Amino acid sequence: MKVTIHQPDLLPYSGFWFKMATSDAFILSVHDQFQKHGYQRRVTMRGTWCSHQLVGKPSMVPINTVEVVEGWQQRLVDVIRGRYVGSRHFRTRGEELSERILGSEGRLLHEVNIAMIEIVKDMLGITTPLVVTEPPVEAGTDRLIEQVRMVGGTSYLAGPGGRAYMGDDAEARFARAGLELQWSRHQVRTGDSIVNLLMDEAEPMDYVLRQVPE
Repeated sequence: MKVTIHQPDLLPYSGFWFKMATSDAFILSVHDQFQKHGYQRRVTMRGTWCSHQLVGKPSMVPINTVEVVEGWQQRLVDVIRGRYVGSRHFRTRGEELSERILGSEGRLLHEVNIAMIEIVKDMLGITTPLVVTEPPVEAGTDRLIEQVRMVGGTSYLAGPGGRAYMGDDAEARFARAGLELQWSRHQVRTGDSIVNLLMDEAEPMDYVLRQVPE
């Protein structure tokens, strides 16, 4: 069983959805440390940042303890409408996305982002189950191995950014744990939010599933 892991980011870019669509289980790593300038609280739409407003100034705390300021649904929908109202598919997908966000609930950052991940997952037609594990105790690469084992996985699909922190011996470490390490070959069209593809493309999954030629 191929497993992938990602923090619950705000309407993330296409590579997030590639990993989800090409895996058998997608772990949402809600216990990771919140990153002030990370993608859990912000994403670019049409090249400009869209950000959650947070309660207080959280730092060095788990993602699932961070609170979003009330009214996040309307603020986010206002940004989406402002950036995409003239887009090819706004009158269909844009209105659907906006209505479903306005109907979403959540107070904590992970709840809010997971609610929107579920919406986009459904709109893209992805059926991979989302999983939240018990809090892992390891760190770094060992943390990934621990989480894959928690759900009975046999392989792990890593994003290209993982090479920067997993080290040169990552494949060997996974192999010693009895797991296969695979690397995403997703071909990125834009680093902007998945909303770009939903609004601009007739078949957004065609772009989500594109891979760099071997």
